[in-house]
Amino acid sequence: MNPALAAAAPLARLRTAAATLPALPGGAAWHSWRAAALERVVALGLPTPRDDAWKYTNLRLLERRELLPAPPRPIAADALDAAGLPLAAAPAAAVLVFVDGRHAPSLSSPALPAGVTFTPLTALIAREPPAASATLGAVPGDGERIRLLNASFLADGASLRVAAGSVVAAPLTIVHVATGGAAYPRLVVELGAGAQATLVEYSIPAGDAADSFAAPVSDLALADGATLDHYRLQLSGPRAVVLEDTRVEVAREARYLQHYFAFGGQLARLDLTARLAGAGASVRLEGLVMADGVRQLDVRTLVEHLVPHTLSAQVYRGVADGRGRGSYDGKVIVHRGAIKSDSSQSSRNLLLSREAAIDTRPQLEINADDVKCSHGATTGALDANMLFYLLSRGLAPETARALLTFAFAEDVIAPVRVAGLKRFLEERVLGRLPAAGLIREFV
Repeated sequence: MNPALAAAAPLARLRTAAATLPALPGGAAWHSWRAAALERVVALGLPTPRDDAWKYTNLRLLERRELLPAPPRPIAADALDAAGLPLAAAPAAAVLVFVDGRHAPSLSSPALPAGVTFTPLTALIAREPPAASATLGAVPGDGERIRLLNASFLADGASLRVAAGSVVAAPLTIVHVATGGAAYPRLVVELGAGAQATLVEYSIPAGDAADSFAAPVSDLALADGATLDHYRLQLSGPRAVVLEDTRVEVAREARYLQHYFAFGGQLARLDLTARLAGAGASVRLEGLVMADGVRQLDVRTLVEHLVPHTLSAQVYRGVADGRGRGSYDGKVIVHRGAIKSDSSQSSRNLLLSREAAIDTRPQLEINADDVKCSHGATTGALDANMLFYLLSRGLAPETARALLTFAFAEDVIAPVRVAGLKRFLEERVLGRLPAAGLIREFV
């Protein structure tokens, strides 16, 4: 089949089914907004590897997936306990739970810290027509197909605002729970001038939920001098497909840090765009993907230096085993006039089997003089010298390989500062390695 037709096939059958979806509370205007997004994405089809931005990601799995939003389903009150999330170890300022993209008040904490406002998107939509909505804006453009898909089936989401000058000591936590079927979560986060906060997001399955699909979209805006430390843990079920699109706008002297950890899903991809829009703005993007079995985990970043005196750093690590695959496709654009920009990219990848593969493509587009930009990428097996050293000290080959793999992953786990979360991540890595008990004696 023609790739373009194949990409359109799973969407075309949704046109009729979409008419049965519950209306958004904003009435006809929002219905038209959602319908326009659906018509555009059906006409365009899903991305294929022929699209340069998707050359490493093949969405053939979606031809056999249900893309219509899952109906509301209750989940057990102990669902979060069963997932083993470190919520008790790090008492959260707030825990907001969303089930298949819909807010679940009964599972969420009732209180918010001073300076933090949470509004369900349904409440915002009810009072703002699309033309006046600063939250969701216009229908996404043709090059934003995951955003178009999200807009087509948007049902609910979260708007979090941290007031200017507020310092939120404990982390704000959002848990996305998938029960099967499709979900289209939407997250809007705004930090006022000088505000400081930590946001932790988890994506987890409910029990043994299979064949789930999620297309989460996030928009984050940091005003002058704001700081956001953002942790994103993708722990979806083994047959899940997750396509994330995140955009961050960073104003003058503001600082955004993202720590992305992908352990779950059959196919998962993060698209992250960060715009440095004010002098002194900075972003640091760190990530670890562990693609074992037949899992495919992809990361694509775009960092734009729009003005002078901005800083960006990217540190991504990938581990692939079995027939696992992954990719890091990172691009930095230094726009005209953005002098004194400083940018670095580091992509290191570890292959533990002959059939594993990780593609890496760091890119630089520099349109200004007097800048400092660098990038480096490596993909290969474990260091033979280090392996020989451990074997010479009496470690069994399996244990030595596992210890070196753990140390490789620890490179991006070590900076985690949320209580209990670092140990949780280390245990997730150890769970993928042999000789975990022995390794714990070293760490």
